[in-house]
Amino acid sequence: MTSASFRVRVRNGPAVAHYPPGASLGPRVLPCFEFVWMLDGRATWEHIPDGAEPARVPLRPGLLLLSRPDLRERYLWDPDHACSHAYVSFYADGADDYGRWPTTQPFTEPLTGLCRYLLWLAGVDSAAASARTATVLGWLLDVFLDGPLGDQAEAALPEHVLRLADHVRAAWRGGPARPLSLEEMAAAARVSPGHLARLFRERFGVGPVAAVELIRLARAATLLQRSTLTIGAVAGACGFVSPFHFSRRFRVGYGVAPRAYRAFPSQDPLDPVRRAGLAPLARQLLVDDV
Repeated sequence: MTSASFRVRVRNGPAVAHYPPGASLGPRVLPCFEFVWMLDGRATWEHIPDGAEPARVPLRPGLLLLSRPDLRERYLWDPDHACSHAYVSFYADGADDYGRWPTTQPFTEPLTGLCRYLLWLAGVDSAAASARTATVLGWLLDVFLDGPLGDQAEAALPEHVLRLADHVRAAWRGGPARPLSLEEMAAAARVSPGHLARLFRERFGVGPVAAVELIRLARAATLLQRSTLTIGAVAGACGFVSPFHFSRRFRVGYGVAPRAYRAFPSQDPLDPVRRAGLAPLARQLLVDDV
């Protein structure tokens, strides 16, 4: 049974609970499901099976917990500091195989955004907000169980690539999407140029300079579709030294000249990036900084 096979009904929440140091909850047995995520401080969640030692899960900000019906559970909040968590309890009509469901998931998008939206909806007093809460909670459960669309492992970029992405975003902010040399990118990633080139070729099949150029071309393709800038202005905004050089590189990536692409914009600007396996890096450079 998939997460789309049942209907979600809200029982209590979304809301936030605040605790003084050393507070606890339980043991208790829930009649329903409950999402819990720490906002501040730490805690320990215990699942207490009959006649067995408790199974303990450390809770911290950045982790989403799903408790479920019939579990005997207990929460032990931070003994030394005040803490808080958000929660929402709910029924999932038709769910009969939840014993195999995961207990925790790290906060990645879109889990983070959905939880924030649930808390925002909690402050809206209307029937429409209540209906939307159930809908969003269903989305949250679906992503928690089945993961976001696409390859989650691919989306998790290595630390050196994230450092490089931070540097590229800063270099492009407020100005043209200029090209970066291999030496500059390696310094930002804190590895040698040769090591960075090998890492990129192993993961993406192209070197870092070519990868960043393809993402610059995707930025240019978007401008061609969604602005009246001249070809020369698009070239300048995306860091190409001349319209001629831009046109030549664009034809390599997209198969047509910029002017022809603008006249018949049937291709998604990100298609060449996706085909090259660069979508996770492109999201860092083209989406995350907006």
